[in-house]
Amino acid sequence: MSLTKLAQDGGSPVRTDKLPPRYVGVNLIGEEEKKLVCEVIDSKCLFRHYGPGTPHFANDLEREFKEYIGTKYALATATGSGAYFSAMRALEIGPGDEVIIPAFGWITDYAMVDFFGATPVFAAIDESMNISVEDFEAKITDKTKVVVIIYYQGAAARIDEIVEIAHNHGIKVFEDVAQACGCEYKGKKLGNWGDIACYSLQNNKIISCGDGGLLVTNDQKMYELAVRYHDLGLMRDTFKANLEGPQLTDAIAGQQWRINELSAAVGLAQLRKLPSIVKNCQEKAGYLRGELLRKFPNLKFRAADPKDDIGILVAFDLGSNENVQFFAKAYEAEGLVYGPTSWCETINKIPPVAVRMKENGIFEQKTFDVTNEIDLRVAKLAILPVYSDRDMSDITTAAIKVLDVMIELKMI
Repeated sequence: MSLTKLAQDGGSPVRTDKLPPRYVGVNLIGEEEKKLVCEVIDSKCLFRHYGPGTPHFANDLEREFKEYIGTKYALATATGSGAYFSAMRALEIGPGDEVIIPAFGWITDYAMVDFFGATPVFAAIDESMNISVEDFEAKITDKTKVVVIIYYQGAAARIDEIVEIAHNHGIKVFEDVAQACGCEYKGKKLGNWGDIACYSLQNNKIISCGDGGLLVTNDQKMYELAVRYHDLGLMRDTFKANLEGPQLTDAIAGQQWRINELSAAVGLAQLRKLPSIVKNCQEKAGYLRGELLRKFPNLKFRAADPKDDIGILVAFDLGSNENVQFFAKAYEAEGLVYGPTSWCETINKIPPVAVRMKENGIFEQKTFDVTNEIDLRVAKLAILPVYSDRDMSDITTAAIKVLDVMIELKMI
């Protein structure tokens, strides 16, 4: 029996020209963003609160975003981290508190807890690559104040179960929607399930203004504290006008995480493209999954319902890291690009986090081992809204070609 000859073994590659770079919203930047940025330049109003004219893009971004997510309040910030740190201040965590976070995440998810003197407690992920509901519940103590939910690469966690468990224990729920902006779970937008949620508008995210962030909540006090913390402890008239009732907070010590009008203008133009981004990616991901399942009916995909996944990643279990490495190398040799649109990592592998964990004596090997084992055996293929029919055909053809060989070699 002769095997299909892979490009890495001297065969003809599926593709010889490059795919578009792995950016979701950034690849769609065009005339809409340019038009709004030019309006800002013409107005000479770069600061969101005052200028020669009447700045309004930051206000517009917040208004349209909260309407899209379905929350009472939204706050735009200069960076995603600015939104996250403001949210932690709004949750009023501090020394003596424990915050449960997934063992598979990003620097900010750890740093925002560490910065306020609280103790991060790690929960393993499950086959969805999001936090395990069972391990989250097992990690709850009488010191647990907040649980952080990270929606990895556009797919929802079992957030309804998490919210019920958390609120039964008096625990607040923080949704990290950086990689899943626009995703729904059971017909309700992510970010509108927990107590507070944050989004990133960094270059690798679903929509982008280069660097930027958004925070949403339905809780007035949390909104006030986040507003104050992101702007020197102040409560400007812009934000007072959004309150449903009398102010609930006084001035606090704050940072400077304000978004500017240029960033807000780009973010607003990108937000208006978000529904089409989600629809486009879901359709393309559905095509790839369908073709792979038709050819390989026993292929196991990540445990996330496609309707609760915006479709920027198609991920499937290859049984071992050795198999994933073989697939990735062979797939890229076929002229395609392997990997997700942005990264999470088993968090003890991230150098700044690892250093702080050692300094603080926080480590539980089993949790990281379980998480790492799941991550390393899952192959990951990015899906972009700018992919053409030909791009999707080549992606599918290359994946099938490599998987066929792996089956013939009895690797899977």
